[in-house]
Amino acid sequence: MSSPTTNAPDLILHHGRFTTLDRGNPQASAVAIRNGVFAAVGSDAEILPLAGDATQVIDLKGQRVLPGLIDNHLHIIRGGLNFNMELRWDGVRSLAAAMEMLRHQV
Repeated sequence: MSSPTTNAPDLILHHGRFTTLDRGNPQASAVAIRNGVFAAVGSDAEILPLAGDATQVIDLKGQRVLPGLIDNHLHIIRGGLNFNMELRWDGVRSLAAAMEMLRHQV
């Protein structure tokens, strides 16, 4: 890794699959994050050299990443009333399992 620098990212995620929604560059394999914000998006070859001595580098081993999907609100009363009556998604690890749960629910 390179020497520490104030521009070095705090975190690099590489060897991943990122969908950028940028028509000019729709896919990326690595991102650099500094102060909780995406600082760079690109290929492993472009992003890995940005690392400093204190940069945490995580190999995603080809896994897909969906940044920015955050549910930032709650329906506490409705959630409490219907918690055991609605389909629960926690623990569902695949689309096939989700579809099977839906088939049984309907």
